[in-house]
Amino acid sequence: MIARFIARVRTSVTSVVCGVLLCGAIVAGAANASHAGLLFSETFQYTVGSNLAGQNGGTGFSGAWSGGSSTIVAGLTSGSGSAVQVGTAASTRTMAFTASTSGTSTYITYLMNSSSFSGGNYTGLSLFNGGTEEMFMGIPWQAQKFGFDAHAGNGAADIKAIDFTPLTNTSYLVALGLVPSATPGKVDVKMWATSNLAIDPNTLVVGTPNASLLGIKNNFSFSSIRIAGDYAGSLKMAGIASSPNVSQAASVSVNAVPEPSTYAMALAGIACGGYTIWRRRTRA
Repeated sequence: MIARFIARVRTSVTSVVCGVLLCGAIVAGAANASHAGLLFSETFQYTVGSNLAGQNGGTGFSGAWSGGSSTIVAGLTSGSGSAVQVGTAASTRTMAFTASTSGTSTYITYLMNSSSFSGGNYTGLSLFNGGTEEMFMGIPWQAQKFGFDAHAGNGAADIKAIDFTPLTNTSYLVALGLVPSATPGKVDVKMWATSNLAIDPNTLVVGTPNASLLGIKNNFSFSSIRIAGDYAGSLKMAGIASSPNVSQAASVSVNAVPEPSTYAMALAGIACGGYTIWRRRTRA
């Protein structure tokens, strides 16, 4: 009788533990499902102090980062993990597919923190199609202001800058929208930036852009991203993400990523759930 009582207690404890782990698995699974519509994401969850070259985290890429002198630093917001400090030599990463702006909206978001907009020629993130630079986001060539260069063939006219001075140690959510233009064959380029990281991204992008280029840039494709600049490490970026849904992209940029323990709990919960189901069927 005592042995039977102990067995029942053991079964009850196992059920409770499995229930807790299953809840963790469900939560982790929901978090992973929220990333399902992302085109690509890079949260820079690497060892602080390491070089970006050779790192292979994130989603939507066909390989690791290559080249460059960008390094991993502490995150820009509490609990956000790590960020990248943009170096003077280019770091490139090839996507797992070629994206097109024709007939669809694409949003690219990330967090930006800059100590200065002066002291160099350019620094930021580029979209490339093969060897052709199609779009630049950050501090455009000799603009000394934050914005973008649409590379539409019009030289300085394609550089649209946001006229503001960044606050020290303040992170800004940057959202670049590549949206279908009213002009056939063209894509409208719009950029928003805010230090209010709690803002609803949909509210942000329905407002007036801080910078825009409408009906000028031809539809284009891009297959890789590049990080580079010559501002001696003044620009830091975190949580780069792209999606047709701006809220989905921005959630990656602003929110902390799941810790490794979260994934461990998810796997343990799934395994424990499978064991519980097997045990019940066996007893039946």
